Amino acid sequence: MSRRNSRRKRQKKRKVQELIKKLGTLNIVLICVFVYMMYINWKMLAVFSQCGSAPESAWCALIAALLGECGICGWIKTSKEKHRRKQDYNEPSDPGGEYQGDTGDNEGMEDEE
Repeated sequence: MSRRNSRRKRQKKRKVQELIKKLGTLNIVLICVFVYMMYINWKMLAVFSQCGSAPESAWCALIAALLGECGICGWIKTSKEKHRRKQDYNEPSDPGGEYQGDTGDNEGMEDEE
């Protein structure tokens, strides 16, 4: 029975690792940011209901930190996409060296006469 349990644990671990690879690191960071923000808001609302006032400076610091983190994630993703596009353009599939574009680039265009 212990072999069966260890095999199941390894299979579950492998599935979790595959899911993490599919999601990507930036998406995991954004999910964590969202969950953390919901938790902190819930706690701050509890403080507000108990004391009658909200910790304004803590809320402002939280929002500034999370917006900064999300901005950096967006900047990283944009940089990766630009690099990927540049790399695709510099490595054409045509051995003649002329970039032909992707299939469907000229869809709906008629030939000029």
